[in-house]
Amino acid sequence: MVGRGRVGTLAAALVGALLSVACASDLVLVSGRYVQRKDGLSFAEPEPGTPPWQRVEIDDTLAAWERPGGARITVQAECHRKPPSPQVQARSLLIGVERKELRQSGPVAVGPWPGWSQEFDVGEPERPLHLKTVTLVAQDCTVDFLLLAGDDFEAALPGFDAWWKSFEKSGAPAEAES
Repeated sequence: MVGRGRVGTLAAALVGALLSVACASDLVLVSGRYVQRKDGLSFAEPEPGTPPWQRVEIDDTLAAWERPGGARITVQAECHRKPPSPQVQARSLLIGVERKELRQSGPVAVGPWPGWSQEFDVGEPERPLHLKTVTLVAQDCTVDFLLLAGDDFEAALPGFDAWWKSFEKSGAPAEAES
């Protein structure tokens, strides 16, 4: 099992490297959904799971949770610019991460918003960590959902997938995104 400190250290390094500018967080919990009113972003509260997720504060994220065993999920957003394609944006997430092996990647979508999902093995072979990122492009926002975990990656994955699929953005897609 990967220790909580090891996952936390790598997660903090990854999160810090992933986005240099995040939307200001005016995030509020309303009827089981986190709503960021400024840019019209929202997503469900993560399913409790076993063990349960605990909300934590991490700089440059809209929100983050972790649970005993070290698994961590985060969501980040950058708005008010014309983002590149989801695939290009997703690939840029891991610039600077030296040890990574791609497990799988491919297109995803939530409603009208296109995205790109990718899974990696990161870290040292004797203490493997697994990372899944989902990047969605919604109008002038790029939203990144991340799961980083050790031995509990497979157990955390279904809840993570349900969580990012709950994403919504107010407003109609731009014609270029149709």
